Amino acid sequence: MKKYVVVILAFCCALSLVGCADITIYGAELFEGSDIHRIEVTSLPEGYNYLFDGAQTAVVSEYLAGLTLTSDFSENPNEYCGMTWVISVGYENGDMTTIYHFGNMFIRADDGPWYRMDYDEAKRLSELLYDTEAAE
Repeated sequence: MKKYVVVILAFCCALSLVGCADITIYGAELFEGSDIHRIEVTSLPEGYNYLFDGAQTAVVSEYLAGLTLTSDFSENPNEYCGMTWVISVGYENGDMTTIYHFGNMFIRADDGPWYRMDYDEAKRLSELLYDTEAAE
């Protein structure tokens, strides 16, 4: 019985640390713990607009935290076309971070470097946004 209690406590402690940890894309800080005020996701070209606030922001932040990213790739993002998800993160202190999720292939924060995403993971964002909106 003690063994199970220890495992459960360790798991809870690990979850609490993960919930407060910064989420980064190869050194580019995306979220600062629980200081997120809201996340707005729009599209280029225009047509989609999603707004998340409070606890809802976890939907997008957890998705971004789980992405598998590669910094060394042969493709040139400037040679591709496609839709871009523009993810605007607003913090309680008024700061903003903008993340560009491009063509289900590339991602970057603000003017930082591009990273390549796993295609299956990248395409999940569209599904996640639609499912979240449908559930509301």
